[in-house]
Amino acid sequence: MSSEGVTLISRVAVVAVLIVAAALVRVLVGPSKKRGLYMGVGALGGLSAGVAVASLISRLVMRDVSVVCACLGIVAGWGVAWRFARQVQEGRRA
Repeated sequence: MSSEGVTLISRVAVVAVLIVAAALVRVLVGPSKKRGLYMGVGALGGLSAGVAVASLISRLVMRDVSVVCACLGIVAGWGVAWRFARQVQEGRRA
């Protein structure tokens, strides 16, 4: 198998793991729309930060590491967002 084939298969595996991880995070967040919004913003912020870091690291290692850094950024964004999302009250209106 060529290098391109290995890269393609590894990226497909990363996408599959991210789909499962996103579903797991969604279950942990629960039905609260506000918590889901916080987690979504955290994922987008982490993705942006990961791609920004990847542009710096790629020059040093002479390889495209944007996928890896983006995935790590999403997980880091979820971690930061969870600290804020868990403080959201799920009270019901009377």
